Amino acid sequence: CVHPALNSCRFTVACDVQNPFYGPEGAAYVFAPQKGADREMVEALDAGLQNFAEVIRHTTGKDISHHPGAGAAGGMGGSLLAFLNAELKPGIQLMLEALDFSNKIKSADLIITGEGKADRQTLMGKVPSGILAEARKQNIPVILLAGNIEDSDELQQAGFEGVFSVNPPFISLEEAMRPEVACKNIQQTVESICKK
Repeated sequence: CVHPALNSCRFTVACDVQNPFYGPEGAAYVFAPQKGADREMVEALDAGLQNFAEVIRHTTGKDISHHPGAGAAGGMGGSLLAFLNAELKPGIQLMLEALDFSNKIKSADLIITGEGKADRQTLMGKVPSGILAEARKQNIPVILLAGNIEDSDELQQAGFEGVFSVNPPFISLEEAMRPEVACKNIQQTVESICKK
């Protein structure tokens, strides 16, 4: 039973990824292994999401299975879409609009962005991909910094001018995350990039 007041409410959900509810790019296959799920667990979770999507479709008439962002937060995006009539928007889009980002970068020659780990998921609606999309509209090159990098070729093919790790080889995660070490490593990486 849904509270009647919800019918007059409008919900906008910020999603940091555009993954569908289930399937090879869905919540279980993409995010569950990061949380410790093995292959068998992932398959069971994905089957559960498929079943839940069918229950939602049968109950509400809404097919959330392949809606972009439905797989965000383990399928929470799809659930909010189904039960609250929420509008799913990329979180980065909401943030860039609120900051008037496109106007703020008009005279920029270069943009440097970053995140803890850069990989193919970076291109699935995360902050650096949103910044890249806005910068490309104005032909501004974007460099991506990260503590750890995977899928470097894919990131560069997406349009990043360069993808750089801020950490030297063999540094422990604990050491790399110490604020003074991270600050020093970022500064040295940026200085090195700017000298090129």
